Amino acid sequence: APHERPPAGTPAGTCAAASASAAPAAGSDVPAPAPARALGAAGSGGPDFPATTLDDRSGGGAGAAIGAGAAKTLRIDGEEWPLDDRGYAAVTRAPVPPGEHLLELALVPDEDLDLRAYVCLLADPADAARPEWIAGTPLETVVTAPEPDGGGVLQVAATSFCRVLVNGTEAGRQGGFDPYAEADIPRVRRYDVGGLLRPGANTVRVESDGWVLVDGLAVSGPHWTPEPRVRRRQYGDPAALWLLPRPHPLPEATWLDDTTPATTPATISATAPAALPAVFSVPGARPRTERFLLDAPPGATGVEVNALGPVELCASLGGPGPGEVELVVRTTPGASGGAVFAGPVRFTCGPGRMRLGDWEELGLAGYSGGVRYRTTITARPGPGVLDLGRVRGTAEVTVNGRPCGVRVCSPYRFDVDLDDGGNVVEILVLGTLAAYLDEVSPTHFVFPGQRTTGLFGPVRLHRPATDLG
Repeated sequence: APHERPPAGTPAGTCAAASASAAPAAGSDVPAPAPARALGAAGSGGPDFPATTLDDRSGGGAGAAIGAGAAKTLRIDGEEWPLDDRGYAAVTRAPVPPGEHLLELALVPDEDLDLRAYVCLLADPADAARPEWIAGTPLETVVTAPEPDGGGVLQVAATSFCRVLVNGTEAGRQGGFDPYAEADIPRVRRYDVGGLLRPGANTVRVESDGWVLVDGLAVSGPHWTPEPRVRRRQYGDPAALWLLPRPHPLPEATWLDDTTPATTPATISATAPAALPAVFSVPGARPRTERFLLDAPPGATGVEVNALGPVELCASLGGPGPGEVELVVRTTPGASGGAVFAGPVRFTCGPGRMRLGDWEELGLAGYSGGVRYRTTITARPGPGVLDLGRVRGTAEVTVNGRPCGVRVCSPYRFDVDLDDGGNVVEILVLGTLAAYLDEVSPTHFVFPGQRTTGLFGPVRLHRPATDLG
């Protein structure tokens, strides 16, 4: 089956089209559900960032949306542009005129954090809203009941004990005990409150001494009462704690979202508004030639690249193991770095050779699935014990098609019956979802070492002493 992974060094989630900075794109691999430019560690006081050229191709009437864990000041063509900035998400109070403009963005965090930011254009300013971290006791908002078949789902993330009520009736509680308090990880729970709703207005109330973030039927923000405190800093990737899909900051980047009915709760629309056409580029930038290195999976026979420029492939495929592929792309301003890729890089794979070890280092970084190892050994007939050594994952062994068992933990030893002459030994290793989830949806719960998967060995066949010759 084809494997999909982005080329190394091509973080589309942090490319110029979503960047408030004019510096070259840098950051984590894609895809990412809430892409932003990674700006690094920042303390209170915050930096100013270089200018970037904005070419608004939306036809006019679009608002600029900005997401960052900091207070924001936006200048367009040297003039300060009014912002509605009361949390992580901000939007211009007036539309951005069509055409080319010089954009400058200053970010001032109110606490130390790893700063990330994005800028995009949206037709409806309401689409810029994001769930915000708020605090206060109690916190209330009024919502209108959805259609009978529209469901009533609330998702609540909280940093401490939390009680959720709808129309005065308790929907549930969460938190209060955290064995990993030092990790500073919010606890998340989803509530189906359809049975507590009544026609018309409904009051949602959250009681907590900590910070809370609510999404779904109600969305937390500065409009809740009484006027809450709002925290700009996020916990890891913001979208990891959202219930509803939000517009992707990159124009024409719906391929990164994967918000299909199969991956979205049935009671939630899988359609999110998209960012409007716009090009962000470094002032004075010119077309140039850029090179991207990819780790080709074992057995790769073909590669498909969707890029906004001519591509030259400077490597051969079909070798005896994983290799490097170099893509040479002629890029243009606004479509350079990771922004030149308009879709995932796909490999077509068949059988190949790979050494023992971690899949991450053998061309399968971010891959969750199975690898079937096959070899032929010559032996005398009779019993034996196959010892796989170290394995990260589950292992299933067959000899000449005969099942020999499954092991899910050490020791990975299998009783085998060998035929006279050649014996085809197959070892199927299956990993967990950790590598894939960590790649496509940043999460707090993938810890160091959990991405490691594969057959490490040494693999040894033990025979009874009487059979040794």
